Amino acid sequence: MRATPESGGVRTEIEVSNTYERNATYSVKISIADGKGWTAYNRFWLQDVPSGETGRDEAVIGSKDMGPIPQVPKIYVDEFNPLVDQK
Repeated sequence: MRATPESGGVRTEIEVSNTYERNATYSVKISIADGKGWTAYNRFWLQDVPSGETGRDEAVIGSKDMGPIPQVPKIYVDEFNPLVDQK
């Protein structure tokens, strides 16, 4: 995971490697914070990641309306749920 401050929020990039023998979908809820009260949340859905492959996604999280954008954002994984195909 990577969090990069931008003028409109924090660009957050996520990668998940599928180590299962079947396709998997991953639900990952993260929060980005500055340790001083600024906190933003997002849920990523990485769908149908093939076995042995890596799923990737990115989004700009939060906004300057929430206060100054964190210049050293901290990433927290709040939930990580793999859903493996049953076929």
